[in-house]
Amino acid sequence: MGKASISAIVWGIVYGLAACGSNGDGDSQETGGSGGSGTQSGAQSGATSTGTGTGGNSAASGGINLDGGLGTGSSGVLDPDAACIADSREGSRSVVAMYFMIDISGSMLCPVPDDASDPCEIDPREPYSDVTRWTEASTALKGFFAAPESAGLWGGIGFFPRYDDDDDLACDADDYETPDEEIAELPGASDALGVTIDAQSPGGNTPTLPSLEGAVAHAQEWADAHPDHQAVVVYLTDGYPRSCGADDDTIPDAADAAEEAFTGMPSIRTYVLGVGRNLTDLDQIAVAGGTEAALFVDAGQDVTAQLTAALAAIREDVTVDCTYTIPDAPAGRTLDYGLVNVRYTNDAGETIDVSRDPSDSDCNEGWQYSDDRTQIMLCGDTCEAVQSDPNVELEVLFGCATVVDLR
Repeated sequence: MGKASISAIVWGIVYGLAACGSNGDGDSQETGGSGGSGTQSGAQSGATSTGTGTGGNSAASGGINLDGGLGTGSSGVLDPDAACIADSREGSRSVVAMYFMIDISGSMLCPVPDDASDPCEIDPREPYSDVTRWTEASTALKGFFAAPESAGLWGGIGFFPRYDDDDDLACDADDYETPDEEIAELPGASDALGVTIDAQSPGGNTPTLPSLEGAVAHAQEWADAHPDHQAVVVYLTDGYPRSCGADDDTIPDAADAAEEAFTGMPSIRTYVLGVGRNLTDLDQIAVAGGTEAALFVDAGQDVTAQLTAALAAIREDVTVDCTYTIPDAPAGRTLDYGLVNVRYTNDAGETIDVSRDPSDSDCNEGWQYSDDRTQIMLCGDTCEAVQSDPNVELEVLFGCATVVDLR
């Protein structure tokens, strides 16, 4: 949590790593000497690739491995200036969409501050205090959505528990997939979100697993429809599972759901906010969901201030993202997704080549394409290294073939 944000993200997109000619099959051709043999500096670390200098896939002074590595020849890695088309531009980091699933069970009406010797864990019943967990949480949420610092983020919200037409507690994930206010750009959406927050009346129990599953399902559906955005779930609760079956709704069950979302495609991280006392088990959900730990708010102190700080920490963390949008190829060209290098330069000035993770599903280390190949996703230690370096510079080199007009 609270990692330093990336202050300089620069994408060097190099089109036309092969020379300017093209044969009928779209393979770029080079004439005028041998490309030589090159030790690959991208994916498949340790392998070698060979360029012939005529036909095939030779690029200037080094061979190219079609599984994702630029070759290096006698003169080293290809100089971008040697490409027949070069385009360097500042890259676009994925826009982050935060989908909030908010607990409005009866215990959110507990007074603030509460009694440490007898902490409030269920609906305290009327007469309610003028200052409750809900009045504090709603103030913090509305402030977050409207804050200038949230500009550029997207936000949406759902609430739990929900009830069916017979006033029975909804305990299926499907019951929680529909948002109370759809994800939209901030701070423009803050007024609509504020109206929706003010319309809530806390009461009832805590269906943890179905509400989390519903939130994740909506975030994944939304992310599929918006491939240029990175969606995350922010799950705020003041209690443990209650009333959807002791065997079917537990913290480990919720942790399993968060882990499945984090390791799935698209990957959805789950941030957890615990409001109240004795909620340390919520860490299980946060860790499984790809975040370091739950953030806890002491109900015996100023809840609004604590929640505001916690939401700001989440905002800082999500904007340091490990998913990067691939720019379009220039007119008349098409990206060759087999010709790519990903590398970054750290604060110490060291350049690290990042290998492509060969896995078809889970992204454990290095990098992968998104399913639709609109994004590159950094994984595992690579993502953590980029997130933790305040001055990191990322560079992605793409090969690009000429589109042959067959008319």
